Amino acid sequence: MYLTGGQFKGHKIETPKNTRPTLSKVRESVFNVLFSYFENQGTFLDMFAGSSIMGLEAVSRGYTVTELEINPKTADVIKINYKKIKQKANIIVCDALKYKCENRFDVIYIDPPWQDEYKKILQKASELLNNDGIMVVEYDLKGCTNINKISGELNLNVIKEKKYGRTLISFISLK
Repeated sequence: MYLTGGQFKGHKIETPKNTRPTLSKVRESVFNVLFSYFENQGTFLDMFAGSSIMGLEAVSRGYTVTELEINPKTADVIKINYKKIKQKANIIVCDALKYKCENRFDVIYIDPPWQDEYKKILQKASELLNNDGIMVVEYDLKGCTNINKISGELNLNVIKEKKYGRTLISFISLK
């Protein structure tokens, strides 16, 4: 798997076996949308780092990135990938729903295991998001997750959606 943009474009990264990395066309599209809001500046939280491909893409584009990963072995692979691009990983091994931080983030990328409870995840993310920030949620259309309904219940605003096969990306802001 290779980074698709920014200063580290083309760098190859390792993919942990227990992860489902975001496809390159989806990554490029997400960052094209984010560029219209932040011009590649700001803070980026990857709540469920997995392969860390989204966090690495964000670093490559100038974001200050924090990665959350529950699996210590996966976190070790993430650290190796950061070393490959000569960057220090800001990775916290924890349950994303229990993460506590005084800082707020401009962008929060949410790509949990698809069976997870999105309402709890979006609630937690909204607590960590800057007032003018954006959550980017990746989910499986076949899982019947109704992000629009959940967002409404949590007083969040779905500002854009993009579909890629069975993957849907929702861009969400606070109301």
